[in-house]
Amino acid sequence: MSIAAEKLNREAFRERYAQRKPYYELLDGAAVQKPLPARLHSILQFVLAIMLKELGFKSRPELTLAIDDTWEPTPDVCGILGPEEDPYPTHAIAVAIEVLSPEDRFTRVLQKCRKYAEWGIHDILVYDPTERDVWYWDPASGGLMESRGSYNFRSQPVQIFHDEVFRRMDDELRDS
Repeated sequence: MSIAAEKLNREAFRERYAQRKPYYELLDGAAVQKPLPARLHSILQFVLAIMLKELGFKSRPELTLAIDDTWEPTPDVCGILGPEEDPYPTHAIAVAIEVLSPEDRFTRVLQKCRKYAEWGIHDILVYDPTERDVWYWDPASGGLMESRGSYNFRSQPVQIFHDEVFRRMDDELRDS
């Protein structure tokens, strides 16, 4: 007979895992270790943060969301419109972007995206730097859909072109 692990709340999670490396996220009451970001992941995250800023968002990499007592995910890049909450957003932000790492389990990423949508985050994107695939959350289907060419943001009338994202990633790779 197995014994179910006790669900952690925000306070217990922070007490046990705050400032601990490697970093952890609180997902549905469980402390989940974040994959260690490799070079490609880091470069794409940097490029996306810059591009979100250029599109008019307040761009915040690795910003923890404290919207739910048993969920504290940390998207790779967040986009904020309007006033910011300090130290963590406690309400829906405009954009949450996840960048896949080789160790990521897609089911875990999907679980996070589903929670972002439940909270009312309008634009949820997932980038795969290795395969150069992009997905967006489709509210009508309640799942991730492949994004080809570009993505039109729902939170404001701007668009991101995926070939430009990956071109800039390639430029950063060449310059390093």
